[in-house]
Amino acid sequence: MSAIPRPRRFPTLPAALLLVLAGLPLPAAADEDGKKPEAEAPPPAKEVKDVPEEEAKAALDSFARQVDTEDLDFQIEAVKRLRKVVHPTVAARLMDIAMDDYPGKIPVLVRAEAFRGLLLQKTSAKTVAPRVSKWLGQAAEANRKAKARGDYGVLLDPKTGDADTTSPEGQKVLRAKRDRGRMLSEAVKLVRDLDYRDRQSVEVFEEFLSDGNDDLVALVLGAFGAWKEWSVLPALADLYEIYPEKDSFETGSVSVDTGAAGSADQQAAKKRWMAKFGDPDRRRARPKVHVALLQALKDITGEEFKHPRDLREYMKKPEVKRRIRAR
Repeated sequence: MSAIPRPRRFPTLPAALLLVLAGLPLPAAADEDGKKPEAEAPPPAKEVKDVPEEEAKAALDSFARQVDTEDLDFQIEAVKRLRKVVHPTVAARLMDIAMDDYPGKIPVLVRAEAFRGLLLQKTSAKTVAPRVSKWLGQAAEANRKAKARGDYGVLLDPKTGDADTTSPEGQKVLRAKRDRGRMLSEAVKLVRDLDYRDRQSVEVFEEFLSDGNDDLVALVLGAFGAWKEWSVLPALADLYEIYPEKDSFETGSVSVDTGAAGSADQQAAKKRWMAKFGDPDRRRARPKVHVALLQALKDITGEEFKHPRDLREYMKKPEVKRRIRAR
């Protein structure tokens, strides 16, 4: 019977030496009190400075040549190149494009790119944010006036009174509405990223809750949550009833008593319904909006609401009513 070989023993290397051999950093040594030293602070962000005047002028001259085309993609690329040049004159030109003050007709998607580019103009941030905020106020007012006259940003079918999304003309108008939503979302993102808010911001942003662009609505909801803005809870409750789940939506019905005879009530109800759902992009499940809505409600109230009716009940509390009124 052969003997079972005894296992060989190898010398144990110190843990520190093993780390060195593996190319890994050594753990921080403890000080005399047994405490580990604090981690080093990250290096400060690189300071953004304006380029020389000559470089800015050359970039603007080049941009003027590049943007003089009917090709949308070329125009967008021209703005992308220009936005990398940080200088007040470049910021002013991007602002002209965004505000539609640039000579000639600038497509909405090019204007959206200009809003995005303004975020890179760090040295002009103090002047950019107030102007864009004011422009958003004008856009919100234009929305309200359009709805008042029955314009919901889409072409209406004369037979049904609903949005025409099938004819070539109807699809063209629908695309224009969607492009505008993208532009508004870039403008709102710019103002939010610059951490700017003025007295009209809540009212202005609340108007954009009715837009069919998911990014825009999610940005607005994020702003309300960050501001802990109690006054918008009624509007958020309305939105919650439309999008109670990630994968569903509810349009409900609207009734109006005008006191008039005939079909006046029906016409008024149709107009009121269209004011809420005239945008066909609102009549669909919107997971991004639903998630952003629940997060905004939690950020504002500190509570979670499983169902819209739970939020309605919560809003009946006297202390909640006071907070809602205290805009």
